[in-house]
Amino acid sequence: MLTIDDVRAIPLFSTLATTELQRLAQTSADLHLGAGEFAVPEGGDRALYAVLAGKMQVVKLVDGIERPLGWRVPGQIFGEVPIAFGTTFAGGYRASEPSRVLRVDPKEYYAVAAAAPEVSVKVGALARERIGGLQGIAAEAPKPRGSHGNRPGHRRARGRKPAAPPSPRPRASQGRGAGRR
Repeated sequence: MLTIDDVRAIPLFSTLATTELQRLAQTSADLHLGAGEFAVPEGGDRALYAVLAGKMQVVKLVDGIERPLGWRVPGQIFGEVPIAFGTTFAGGYRASEPSRVLRVDPKEYYAVAAAAPEVSVKVGALARERIGGLQGIAAEAPKPRGSHGNRPGHRRARGRKPAAPPSPRPRASQGRGAGRR
C-alpha cells in the first residue's frame, strides 16, 4: 500500500499539498515487479508511472529486434509522452531487478494537474524532451543485416571474383550518341 511519504519521494510530486499527496496514495496502483516483468509493454495504455525502488529498462522493438533505449531509477517518472499527448507507449518498461513502481491512471493525473498546474507543466516539458530523443532514434539509418556475401546459406563460388560494376561511360564501339533515338 502506498503512503504519502512514498508519493512525496517522487520529485514531480514533492511539492504537492497533503490532500493531493493523499489522493495519489489512495488511488494509484502499487506495482511490485520481479526482474524481467513489464510495468507496461510497448503499445500499452496511457498512465503515468514513477519508480519507487529498483531499476526499469526502456526497450523498443525495431525491425523485430529489441533495442534498449534507457533506464529509469527511483524518483524518475515514465509515461509522460502518452499522458501528455494521449498516445500509447512507444516503448516497454521492464524491471531489470526487483522493483516497485507507482501507476497513476489518467483520471487521477488530470485531477492532480487541475489542482496543481505545475505538475502538468513539468510533465509536458519532459514529454517534449523525450519526443526529441525518439525523433533522433527514428532518424537513424537501419543497421545492415549483413551483406550479400555473408548471408546464412549464401556462398560465392570458389575462385570467382564478384563482377565489376558496369562502366558509366559508353564504350568506343558504341560511338557518340549510342543508345539515343
